[in-house]
Amino acid sequence: MDIQRRIAMMELALTRQLKTNVAADTKVSTLIGINTTMLAVLAALITRIGDVSYVTVLLVVLSAGGLLLGILFLSLSSGPRTSRTTSSIIFFGSIARMNDAAYSNTVKSITAEEYLDDLIEQTHRTAEIATAKYRWIQRAQLAWYISIVPWLLAVYDLAR
Repeated sequence: MDIQRRIAMMELALTRQLKTNVAADTKVSTLIGINTTMLAVLAALITRIGDVSYVTVLLVVLSAGGLLLGILFLSLSSGPRTSRTTSSIIFFGSIARMNDAAYSNTVKSITAEEYLDDLIEQTHRTAEIATAKYRWIQRAQLAWYISIVPWLLAVYDLAR
């Protein structure tokens, strides 16, 4: 395969990896909204009730704890990961560290092989970031799933 085809292949691979990260961020937004809403419902119901049973308190603590843990995991998944050890003409952090003249000179003087190497490194790093994001999202989903039954029981008990 010639260098231009490899470059095209890696540009497409990088684009796909970036879309995977966007999809992860969409899941984070959705789950934070769900968890926050469920916590708000608990807070609204618990403040209305004067005398609650120990079982209800336990259900509230279990569900709120799981939901808060899920929000923590989601926050960890969405934190920016911008550490970069090598220079790149693709990565915004590397570009921003250069002044405009240095960036212009770097882009104008880069060879096709160097550009391909940069694409390969960026694609690999983006895949690492997506993997880390999805690990935290999976943990958040698990915490949410575990919280659902205690939340439903607590809401039922508090609302009746």
